[in-house]
Amino acid sequence: MEKKEYTFKEISNTSIAADVYYTKDSAKSKSPIALHYHGGNFVVGSKALLGEPHVKKLLELGFVVVSANYRLCPTTTVYDGPVQDAFDAYNWARTILPDKLKADAGIEVDGTRIVTFGHSCGATLALLTATLPPPPPPPLAILDLFGMKYLRDPAYSTPPATPSNGPPLDPAFTHKIFADIPPPSAGPSPVGPSGPDLSNYRVAWMLSQLRAGTLLATVVADGDYERVDPAGAFGRAAFPPTCFVHGAADALVDCRFSVRAHEALRAAGVETELVVVEGAAHGFDARAGPGDEEWGAVERGLEFLKAHV
Repeated sequence: MEKKEYTFKEISNTSIAADVYYTKDSAKSKSPIALHYHGGNFVVGSKALLGEPHVKKLLELGFVVVSANYRLCPTTTVYDGPVQDAFDAYNWARTILPDKLKADAGIEVDGTRIVTFGHSCGATLALLTATLPPPPPPPLAILDLFGMKYLRDPAYSTPPATPSNGPPLDPAFTHKIFADIPPPSAGPSPVGPSGPDLSNYRVAWMLSQLRAGTLLATVVADGDYERVDPAGAFGRAAFPPTCFVHGAADALVDCRFSVRAHEALRAAGVETELVVVEGAAHGFDARAGPGDEEWGAVERGLEFLKAHV
C-alpha cells in the first residue's frame, strides 16, 4: 500500500490536504475513486481517522482511496467550512487527481467513476455531494456509516438522558477554541484509547456542547439546517444508490435516521440498502476487524460501492 499527501485547496492561509492510497496493482487499469470524509461533529478529527482495514478492503476492490480534511467549526460554519471543502475535495478528486497521480506514480485513475463515503458527520458530507449543482455529476454511489441527517429532529438538540459522570469543564479552557482563526483543517481524534482527551480544549469544548444539547445549533450557526442536511434530497429519483450501515445501539446518532432515509429513498425509486448491526454503538467499526460480525457489515457497505463503478 502506497500513500501520497496532496493539498487540494488553499484558503485564508490554510492548506487543506487529502491522503491518497493506492497499490502497484492500481497501475494495471484505470481505477475508480473512493472519497472519504471523517467524523467528529464538524469540530474534531482528520483524514487520519480512516481505518487501515477500510483502506485495505477498498484497495482490494480496485479503488484508489482518497481521505480528505476539511476546515473545522466553530470558527467557521458547517456550510462555509466543511460543506464547501467537501465539495472542493470531490471536484479535485474527479478532475485534478487523475493527472497528478499519473505524473507522480504512474497510476491511471478514472475521475468519472467516483463514489463517496463517510462516518457520522462525514457521512452527511458524503450524502451532500449528491446535491452539487451541475456540471459536476453526482457520485455513482454513497456509503453512509451511522451518518447525521434529518438535522431539525429534536434529538440533536436534546441533552443526553443520562447525565455525564465526567469532570466539569472550565469554560475559560474550552473557549480557547474560538481563538482558532483561521479554522484548522485537522484536529484531534474525538475518542482515544481511554475515552475523550479532555486535556485538549477542542475535544473538551465539543463534549461540553454535546452535554448541553447545543453543538449542532452552534456549528450550523445561522439556523439554516436545510442547506447542510442531505435529507431534503432523498425524495429525488436521481439520488445515487446509497447504502446505510448503522448500529442499533447508537446513542449519538439514532439508527432510526438511517431507517427513515432508507425508506425515503426506496419510496423515490432509488436503489438503497440498509444494514443494521444489532448491539453496535456509534463508531463501532473503529474496533471492528476482518472476521467479526461488525466488520462484515462494513464490508457489505464497501462492496455496495464497488458494485456501482
